[in-house]
Amino acid sequence: MTEKFIAETIKSEHMTLSQVIWRLLRRQPVGYFERVLAFNQDLSLQSPFLTVGSIVKLPVEEISDQAKKSDVIRLWD
Repeated sequence: MTEKFIAETIKSEHMTLSQVIWRLLRRQPVGYFERVLAFNQDLSLQSPFLTVGSIVKLPVEEISDQAKKSDVIRLWD
């Protein structure tokens, strides 16, 4: 089974993978960053900034809108 993906070409300097995901999805789904790294294993060998002209494959699937539930700690009431 082949997985569908969106190929995004890096067009500007000082772009990080998080910025690419944010520009495409306008949010940072839980666990999506790790899925993109697993899909593009060569990205983990680069510096945090992606090189201009490199292609990042972003998997297309049902992206969870659920955020991990965490306890809210309030310092002042």
